[in-house]
Order: sequence, then C-alpha cells, then structure tokens
Amino acid sequence: MKLAIIGLGNMGQAILSGVLKAEIIKAKDIIAADKKFAESNFKVSDEFSEIIVTADNKRAVREADYVILAVKPQIIKFVLEDIKDFAESKVIISIAAGINTRVLSQYFTADAKIIRVMPNTPALVAEGMSALYYSSSVEADEKAFVEKIFNSFGKTTEVEENDMDAVTGLSGSGPAFVYIFIEALADAGVLRGLTRETALKLAAQTVKGGAEMVLSSGKHPAELKDMVTSPAGTTITGVAELEKSAFRSAVISAVEKAAERSEELGE
Repeated sequence: MKLAIIGLGNMGQAILSGVLKAEIIKAKDIIAADKKFAESNFKVSDEFSEIIVTADNKRAVREADYVILAVKPQIIKFVLEDIKDFAESKVIISIAAGINTRVLSQYFTADAKIIRVMPNTPALVAEGMSALYYSSSVEADEKAFVEKIFNSFGKTTEVEENDMDAVTGLSGSGPAFVYIFIEALADAGVLRGLTRETALKLAAQTVKGGAEMVLSSGKHPAELKDMVTSPAGTTITGVAELEKSAFRSAVISAVEKAAERSEELGE
C-alpha cells in the first residue's frame, strides 16, 4: 500500500505526522509532493526524513494507491489538471474546502473513487475533527483505511456531501472563532489585573475543559451552563451581558457566512 500526499502545508504535515506515529504506512511507502520540501537546501524535520519527497505531482500520483490532495481550493484545479492522466484506479482524497465531487470528477473517469474530507487545524496536536464523504464507488476496505488515516490525529464522522459546506463553516473555520474567544477571555483577565500568561492559561484550559465536559458527560451544553449559573450569581450576570451583546447570534452568523463562502469556492 502506497500513499501520496500533495502539499505539505500545515494540514499536509499533520496528516503525514499522524500516519507515521500510528504506523499506518511505513515511511518508505509514502511519497510527498511539495516544491519547497523538495528543494536541496530545505531542511526536512527528522520525523519526515525517511519519506520520499518530490516536486513532481505526477510522479507522486503514479507511484501511489491513495492520493491525498492537501492543497488550497484556489489551486486544486491546477493540481487536478496536472495529475488527471495518472490517477486512474487511484483513491483520490481531497481536503480542499468547497470543492465538491462534481468538480473533482470532471478530471477523472465516471467511476473514480473520490473522497472529500474536511479536517481542522487541531489535527496539529492530534485533536482534529474530520468529516468524510465517500463517492459510491469507494469500497468498504478503502473507507476503513482512509478512516484509519484521519483517526490517527483526532476523530472522524461520515456526512452527506450536501452537509460539507456546513461542516466547513462549523468545524473547519470554528477553531479560529474559538481562538478569538480565548483571546477575548484572556484580555478580560488582563483588564482585571491578571498577568497575560496567567490569563491565557486560565482561558485556554477553561475552554478545553468545557469542551471535554460536553463530549464526555452526554449532557446538553445548556444543562452544563445551568450547572454553573447560580441564582443572582456572577455567572448569570455575565451570561446576561453576552445575551445583551447578541453573542449567540454573532457566532451563528459567523458559521453561516463561512459556510456560504465554502459554497462560493465550489462554484
């Protein structure tokens, strides 16, 4: 089994790191296509030292059974044009936001095995969330293998293709919204006299702990919120201020706008 990864940006490297750490594929059976990494004077990290690196997309695809397109949606059509004559019978896995199977299949045969995945950047610390959609020609063993890859740096869930834009807006873009929230919490702590280091540690761990409570307790977020909000207490006073500032509405609008942009990228 051989794997090609085209593009070694943040997500490409996160995928590669997960695969290697989980020992899903041996390093010698992985070929990565990335012009910067292939430069003779570029220092590849020790973690990736045993994989094959090339600047030639065609070579990577030709030598692989599975091909992960870890490139931005703005350039994926150039990559697809480059590899289309070498991708027959390969399993094609795209992580490009908004680029649907209708677009992808224009470059391959009608029965091409295409998988769309929307991962997110917490994959860099093995806490990613990836949504997967499989075209009808993908076999059960191929699905299992791809799930193993994306589970190596987080969790996965299977979705319908018409849900992928919503996934992109929520979990794809969502980390950025969470980072803004953490920054705002920390700023508030600094405003009240905490050091920046202490405030940031408190804010980040609070968000991490809150997320784990949702995932592990099985309780609805509203129920967990009510457990913190004592009558006439500090928390309900803060919640009222958030409601006054339309906090929920702003978050919903942010996800909606991000999902709309994902739709635009696929046109």
